[in-house]
Amino acid sequence: MSDLSERLAALTPEQRRVLGRQMRQRAARTGAPPADGAAGGAPARQSLYFFASADAVSAREYYRFVLDAAEQADAAGLHAVWLPERHFVDFGGHSPNPSVLAAAVAVRTERLRIRAGSVAAPLHHPARIAEDWAVVDNLSDGRAGISFASGWHPDDFVLARTDYTGRRADTVRIIEQVRAHWRGETLAHPTTAGGTAEVRTGPRPVQPELPVWLTSAGNGDTFEAAARAGCGVMTALLGQTLPVLRENIARYRAAWRRAGHAGEGDVVVMVHAYVSERPDLEDYLRPAMHGYLRAYRSQTTAPGEDEAVLLESAYLNFLQGPSLLGSPGKAAEVLGLLRTAGADEVGFLVDFGLPTEDVLAALPALFGCLPAERAR
Repeated sequence: MSDLSERLAALTPEQRRVLGRQMRQRAARTGAPPADGAAGGAPARQSLYFFASADAVSAREYYRFVLDAAEQADAAGLHAVWLPERHFVDFGGHSPNPSVLAAAVAVRTERLRIRAGSVAAPLHHPARIAEDWAVVDNLSDGRAGISFASGWHPDDFVLARTDYTGRRADTVRIIEQVRAHWRGETLAHPTTAGGTAEVRTGPRPVQPELPVWLTSAGNGDTFEAAARAGCGVMTALLGQTLPVLRENIARYRAAWRRAGHAGEGDVVVMVHAYVSERPDLEDYLRPAMHGYLRAYRSQTTAPGEDEAVLLESAYLNFLQGPSLLGSPGKAAEVLGLLRTAGADEVGFLVDFGLPTEDVLAALPALFGCLPAERAR
């Protein structure tokens, strides 16, 4: 059977029970929330993170949803919104240029920080990155920030000015160039007409220094590279367990101190979020999460005979493990676990395939799990 729903339906009740038991055991090993709620607290800052799969919602509806959700987050006192950059695939495919969407969010909000989560640095000229985001900074009166990524899909590099194999070193270099342009420095860049041009970008941004993060899917070396460069880290629980996250954050803090930077740096963690007391929540979330995880896997892996079981396993791991999928009580405990792991900010990924009107209606329940006093 090739259709996912048919293959899921072919699982016997006993197979589902065994699968659920295995996933509960796995969640317990990888950092599921404690039953006694002892963790307590929450990361100091809370934000919305957008990364929808384009096959789940039309572009026009999605952009309206992003703006409406950002307005709710702004009114509720959240810290920021994070907007991705993706090309040529459904996963994140409605956001090929986060600065354009960020500009729209800027004029619909008043206090919410507006972040790229992230800009694939090797695909762009550093002067253009500085110019685009300086526009956002002016439209938002100084609320822009960028998490940079090195890019990972070879097909994306049809847009690149640099070689795929050198993307990580190029990213560090480009970050420093963007920072320099942001500060108003003049830099020399080669031209295709021969020679170089001395370039000073405009418009001048509102913020004297650009807030910068480096995106990591869970590679500890990237955490350390971010620390050495004096950048924050944007990461997610999609590609790492909670114990690994704790270890990576500890490595980041240690590398930050060794580099001699002031403070302790900054770590933002993206987590899937839908808070509800509805009794059918597991069945309600299943189609959306299966579709989202299928789109995520399809970037690198062709569907196999065991696709249905793998998707169900991953879904149950999210549901029963350290995600914000579930009741307010579970959400509060997971927020506490993220705080104790060292996260400074949690980004709520809310656009994983549910109907947009359902997500908007559920945001007050999510925001209700947060501290009454929120650090902006």
